[in-house]
Formats: sequence, C-alpha cells, structure tokens
Amino acid sequence: MPKTMQVLLSDAAIKKYASDLTVGELKDPRHPLRFRYRRDRTRGSWHVIHFNKGAKWKKAGNWPDVTAKAMLDGLPKVHARLLADPAAAATVDAWDTLAQVLEWYTERVKVDRHLSHERKSTKQSAIRCHLLPRLGAVRLAELSRPVIDSMLYVPMQAEYSLAHVKGVFGVLKVALRRARRLGLIVSDPIADVTFGDFSKAKIKPKGARLRHVSVVELLAVWAERFEQAALDIVFAVLMLACGTRISETRLAKWHNVNLTAGEWFIPASDTKGKRDHVLPLTPQVVALLSRYREWQKSRGYTGVYLFPSSTRSGKPLARSKSFDIFKRLGSGEWTSHDLRKLARTRWAELGIDSLIGKLLLNHALGELDSTYVQTHGEELKRDALTRWHAWLDGQGFAALHDKTVLRRAGEPTEAQAADWLVFQPK
Repeated sequence: MPKTMQVLLSDAAIKKYASDLTVGELKDPRHPLRFRYRRDRTRGSWHVIHFNKGAKWKKAGNWPDVTAKAMLDGLPKVHARLLADPAAAATVDAWDTLAQVLEWYTERVKVDRHLSHERKSTKQSAIRCHLLPRLGAVRLAELSRPVIDSMLYVPMQAEYSLAHVKGVFGVLKVALRRARRLGLIVSDPIADVTFGDFSKAKIKPKGARLRHVSVVELLAVWAERFEQAALDIVFAVLMLACGTRISETRLAKWHNVNLTAGEWFIPASDTKGKRDHVLPLTPQVVALLSRYREWQKSRGYTGVYLFPSSTRSGKPLARSKSFDIFKRLGSGEWTSHDLRKLARTRWAELGIDSLIGKLLLNHALGELDSTYVQTHGEELKRDALTRWHAWLDGQGFAALHDKTVLRRAGEPTEAQAADWLVFQPK
C-alpha cells in the first residue's frame, strides 16, 4: 500500500518523489495540508484538512496548475474562509496576477471557432494594447473599482472614445467571468462592477457620414472608374446594394453566387453571428456581377473568389486590403460601415419593415420572428431589395449594371454631394 512521506512541501519535493511508486501522499509537518499523486505521477491534487467536529478533507486544487508556493501562500485565506463558513470552498487560485488570466484567455480566444476573425482581433488587441500594459501586474486579490478607475478608465478616457473604453472593459469582464466559471480562479473580483460605476455619460452612436443625397455622385464616379478599378467598385456597390459586412463581402466565392437563380449564399463561417445567410440577387445585381465576371476573365482570372488577393494566389482579399479600398474611395471621410448604415437608413425611409431590415443585415431574431420569416422571409427580402435597387436605379445605378449605359441616365433626382466624394484614383 502506498505510504505517506513527511516533507517540506515544494515543487521540487513533489517531483523528487514522483518516481517512487511506493509514495502515494506527501504531508507537511508545518501545515494541515496533503498532496496526493495521481496514477500517472505527473499530476496530483491538494487537500486541506479542516477540523470541524473531526477532521474534514477538502480539495484545494490540482498540481501543477496550483504550484506548491501558490498553495502555501493561499492556505491562510483558505483557513480563514473555512473558519467563517465550514461549508465554503477550499479552492486556491492557480493564478496570482491578472496577467496570468489574460494570457490564458488570449490563448482561448485564438482557438475559439465560434468567434469571427474580427472579434478575435478586437479582443486580442484590447488585451495586448490596454489590459496587459495597464493592469497585468495587478494581483487578483487587489483588483477593485478604485484600481480599475485609476489605472484603466481615467487614463484611457483621456485618449479614446468612451465606446472604446467600454469595449476594453468588457473584454476584462468576460475573461474573469469565464475563468471563474471554469474554476480556474476562486472568485471574480469584479463580478459586481459595471461600466456605469465609472461613467454615467451616454454613449451616442456614430452619426451617419453618408446620406442618401450622396448616392448620385457616388454612383456616377464609380461608373466612370469601373474599368480601371472594378474590384474596388464592385466591392463597395455590393455592400451598398446588399447591406453586407466587409468580411462577408471579401470572402464571397463564385460558387456561392448563383446568377441563374438570383441568390447569394453566405456560409455561417463567413458571418459575424455564425449563421448561414441567403440574399436574393435582383436583376440589377445579377447584371453587375455578370459584367464583373467578364471583366475578371478578360484579365485572366477564373478563380474561386469574387475579390481575390493580388499577392497570395488562391486566397481572398486580406482584411487590411479591404479596408484600403474604402480609404481610396472615401478619402478618409467615410468607411465601409457607412455604406451598410446608409442602406439600413434608406430601407426604413422606403417603408421596408424593420424585421426585414434585420433579416437582410443578418441580425439575430427572436424566436417568434424566426418562426415567421421561415415561411415568408425569402419573399419579403426579395421584395425589399427590389424596391431598394429600383430607388438606386433612379440615382444612376444603371450605369454600373448595364454596360451599354455610358453615362448616367437622365438628370439626378437627389442633390449633388459635396466635393469630398470625388473618387481618388489608385
């Protein structure tokens, strides 16, 4: 039967006796603490002995997740907790500083298949650029409202928008909450802390930087530049015409675009919400994409992607390069998201139901709404886009999707846009 060896507990002592199969347990004469080897001898478990109407054994953690030093340092807190409440947990945190939690969470985010590339990048950036430099050295036991206020909130709000600061704080909250639920830390030190504790200021959504009066000039300029910059132009037009996100658009594959049936399928893996998305293609968009496909073939491209990388064969346009498109088109005055916002705003002004707007944008729907759209959704989406693209035709869209139109048909029906909308050539 394995014996109990009395030693001064340390990681070195645990490793020393791991090779002695006759030793099953280590005890330290200085503390009511036991260490038990697991069968493979590379791991083990810590047990605290608490006296309450007899000796009670309580598991305090696993080794090497909880090192001997961390176990011994945390032992006084464990005994104080058990003294106040014999039924309390005896667990000792595997980590001492916030940096350890954040580094663990960063690795978890990297391999989370349910997060889009954009969300992973956002979380990793918040940790790398803000949380680790500002709070990484703080011990978990010392993390509190005053610490977060003085070391994170106050300095950040002096440099960044309140929305950005709130986003970084949200990453911190999620990392600690996840670690607590998985039992990696005994308690979440900021479980009851909210962003409202630091600021009561209302975060206002960004104002629209593109309005419907801009569309006439946009389409006219894009029509003139089609042959020289078709990839840029079609990328932007698709986002405006269909309300898609930038990554949903840049990852589009030709085999998911059925020009005969008039349908664009966006797989869940390419969407923010990880839901399959189907968009009807109106005759205008079918004509535009047919023209664009011919333009690609005339330049020798017959590959998989609508928007291929110019430097990486067989790959889609990189995310950074897709943002570059809108730096060229918008000259810093508007972004890709402003096209999506413009479409959504104009849909409402055209009387398109808000539920259909959500459906077109691939936003999450409630259970009742989801049941309804299962029957009527595709028909209603097609009707909405037909109305939207008819309005766009009135602003000059035909010059893009009808290759026989050499100039904008008729006079514009909307006021001319400001000079900043003029296209900047590559």
